[in-house]
Formats: sequence, C-alpha cells, structure tokens
Amino acid sequence: MSIDTEVRTAVVFVHGLLERRPMDTLDAFAKAVLTPHDGEREYQPEPLEVTDSYEARRYVAPSAGTELFEYDWSFLMTSARYAGFVAALARVFLRRPRHVPDQLFGIWRLAWLALLVPVALLVGVIVVGGFLLHTGVAGWIVGVISSVVVLTIGFGVLRTAPRVLTRSFLTTGFVNVARYFDPAPESYAARRAIRGGLVDLLSTLHQGRYARIVVVGHGIGGCIAYDALTELWAEMYELRAETSAGFEPDTVGDFQATQFARWQDLRGQGNPWRTTDFVTVGTPMALADLFVARPPIAGGLSRSDSRHELFDRLIRRGVVVSCPPRTDGSANVGAQSPFAVTRWTNIWFPVRRGSIRGDWFGGVLRPLFGPGIREIAVTGNLPERLRRGAAQTKYFARPDHDAEGDVAFHLRAILALADGAGLQASITAPPPDPSTVSRVVHRSWQRSM
Repeated sequence: MSIDTEVRTAVVFVHGLLERRPMDTLDAFAKAVLTPHDGEREYQPEPLEVTDSYEARRYVAPSAGTELFEYDWSFLMTSARYAGFVAALARVFLRRPRHVPDQLFGIWRLAWLALLVPVALLVGVIVVGGFLLHTGVAGWIVGVISSVVVLTIGFGVLRTAPRVLTRSFLTTGFVNVARYFDPAPESYAARRAIRGGLVDLLSTLHQGRYARIVVVGHGIGGCIAYDALTELWAEMYELRAETSAGFEPDTVGDFQATQFARWQDLRGQGNPWRTTDFVTVGTPMALADLFVARPPIAGGLSRSDSRHELFDRLIRRGVVVSCPPRTDGSANVGAQSPFAVTRWTNIWFPVRRGSIRGDWFGGVLRPLFGPGIREIAVTGNLPERLRRGAAQTKYFARPDHDAEGDVAFHLRAILALADGAGLQASITAPPPDPSTVSRVVHRSWQRSM
C-alpha cells in the first residue's frame, strides 16, 4: 500500500560492536531492511539533529516512510578493556559439561582440550624421560627430546594466543559483554551513561512526528536497548489508563496481536509510547542467567546449577522484566513491563551442541524472559551462519532480498515498513492528560523545551 506522508516509522539500531566506527553497521543494516527499487536503494543520509553527535547520520527512505537511526555508544564505554573478564570467563568455563549452554559447549570443550592436551604431553615427556634415564639412556638425549617437545608446544601457544585474543569472540563478543555487566564502579558509570543516552534519544523520538518506533538491538546492543526501553517505560506508563490482565494466548502470534491492539488503545488514550516492536539479533541475553544473575564462580561445578533459580528470583523481584509481564495479582500488570504493548522478536544463528559453527552468544530467550517472545532461528545466510566465532558480526553481511529464510527476509517481515495499518491511531492520538501523571521526570529533551 502507499504510505501516507504523515505516517512515519523511526527505526533505532543499537549496534553491538565496540570496534566499529559510526555508520559502519548502520549501512549494512539499512541494506538488509530496505528493499531495493529498480535495483537501487532509495535512501540518503541526513544530519542527526536529535542527538549531540556530529559523527552519526540518519538514513531517510521517503518511499518507505522510514528513518533509520543508529545509537553509537562505544565512546561512552570508559571502563578498562578487560573489566570483569576473568570472573565472566571463569563462570563460563568452570562448570560441568551438562551445565554448559549449548551454544558455548563446543568452544568450552575446545578450550579445555587446548589446555589439557599440552599438559598431558608434558607429563608424558616427564614419565618417558624418567623411564629412559632409568634404563641407562644418556641424560643429554632425554634433555634434547624434552626441550624440543616443550619448545614446540610453547611456540604454538605463543603463536596462537595473540590471534585468539585479537580476532576471535574475545574482542567481538565476550569482552564487550563482560565490560557491560561488570559490577565495578567505573563500569557502572559507563553503563549508566550508555543507557541514559539511548533513553534520551528514544524520549525525543517519542515526542516527535513518528507514528511508530522500532528498536533493533544487535549483540550487546540488545541488552542496552532492553535496559533503555524498561527505564523509559517506567517514566511513561503512568500516562495511560489501567491495562487489564489476562496474558494467556494460545500462540505467540495471538499474543503479539493482543500487544498491538493494546498499543493502539494506549495511543488512542493519549499515551506517548510509540514503540511497537523490539527486535534482538544475536543478543547475549540468551546467557543472561550467567552474566546478569552472576552465580558463584565455581557454582557450575556443583551437581545442581543454581543460575536459573537466581535469574528467576530477579524476575520475581521485578529487577528483570519479562514478556509477557509477570502477574502479581493486580490488574495493572502492564506497569511492570513495556512488553504489555511492545512486541519482542528474537533472531539468532543457531549452534548445534558441540559445534563451534554459528553464533556462540545468540540463542533462544523464551526460557529466561518469557513465552511471549517470538523466536526465529535463522536457517539462511549459510556462509555467515556457519562461521566459527565470527558469526555474530555477520548478521547483515551480503543480504539477499530474493532469498527466504535469511536475516534480511525476517527483518523486513518483522518491521513491515511498507504497511501503515493501525498507525493512523498513533497520529490522531490526543495529548496525554497531565492529571494522570504522579511524578515529573526531567530528561534532557524536557529541559530543552
């Protein structure tokens, strides 16, 4: 259908890679979600007036009524490069095999083999050397053989370690996750600044000309976007009438239809919340029971792994919000979570247990965050999906707009940028009633008005 010029969609992309420069990932994302017309993608960069960044731009696609924004947070990550790394690494690798998440089991097994095989060889050298000395073989012969074996192992480790530290998941995934969730004060300050910047951006967009807002988080960007959405919802949910309970749909599709209907109802009452969809792509939130719940470092070595119980406790306390919102007996269950009205879809490259091909950090979220999440395990993008360790950085590589089942296909279906159905209610919604607001939150966009 044709897009009314007043029906505009803002797509906020939160990248998950510290090493990327502004606009690098956004350009690949834009090529994936915007369908080419006559072989050309009709979008152009324009200044990004709603933030203080002079580096970033927004992509405007008039034919789709869409504007793409990138939230660049890397310059705000001021904590030490390997903050929280040792503790996080220990939580992952110091555990029994049956307690290791499926997507990490392959690299877990490979790491232990890389550690134990050289140790076993050295022990073997010592035993064999002692036996040879006992049988009368000259000591210098045993020394030469032992030195050759030890030096070969040592040079192999020295040659491999720098490549592992600079080119693998340690820099593109694990280090970023450990730094963001590190409880040290400097990491807390960086996390607060990162969340606050995205909340300010989303607040500004919610007050603007957009009928609909979609937030897409890639990698650790999914965690950042999740935190920002829950914080912003806490400031906005009081601007609406009570939301009735009853989150028991037969299917995820039914539940998401209910979420959209409730969002329309909120907009009709004047609530400024315009975020209809939250999309996570390869997010390490699949390992939130390790990184967020922070079980004991050696807890995985016990017979009973407590990480799931610790995470469920965070859900019950309201520290972590779920989809659908948890019920506590009150009618206003939507006050606890934006996912009363915002649909959540999760996309990831699956990893077969024991394999090292695929995204080691992405995975299913429903067991942790609730059954209202729509899960999509991508079966297309075969070369990118089967990369070892680097798959998380390849979600938007070489999009094929004619192929079904790849990431671009699923993103276009979720975003539905060419469909303005149900958005007119957002445009014609009355302003919020100030009498329903019990507190005032002074954000930067409010101070500038």
